[in-house]
Amino acid sequence: MKYIFRPLLVAAVLASSSAMACKPVVVTRLTFAEGSADLEPAQIAKLANFVDRANSTFTKYLEVSIDGGATVKTPGRTPDEAARLAEQRARKVTQAYRQFQPNEIKLETTSNIYEDNRMSREAGNDFVVVQFHPDYEALKLPDCSPVPIPGFKR
Repeated sequence: MKYIFRPLLVAAVLASSSAMACKPVVVTRLTFAEGSADLEPAQIAKLANFVDRANSTFTKYLEVSIDGGATVKTPGRTPDEAARLAEQRARKVTQAYRQFQPNEIKLETTSNIYEDNRMSREAGNDFVVVQFHPDYEALKLPDCSPVPIPGFKR
């Protein structure tokens, strides 16, 4: 019985991984020093390069989202202070983004506070994420699975 499900599982994994390739994520993360909301020159250069690459990768985006974060569990930092810090980070990155973005794209800026996550690859949750959301329909990206998978029905 378990051997019958293996081909279906393999087909599902292949279908999901190819679907992800057809809808790429255009995102970058700027990490901040603890307690800082200031953009460093390296972060500014990274953001400028990212915006340039994003604009040359796709011609149409639905929106850009900028989410600032701050760690709550920093000694001496209250949740209100973390919220203000996250908001400052998001605001400063948004200001820099607007200087680099030549195109008019809907912009959503948010900020959040996060519990410290030591399991993350990053040292903490002091960051800003900038994500471009491509307009997949307008871009008419190719079908992810133009050849039917045997035994798989849509």
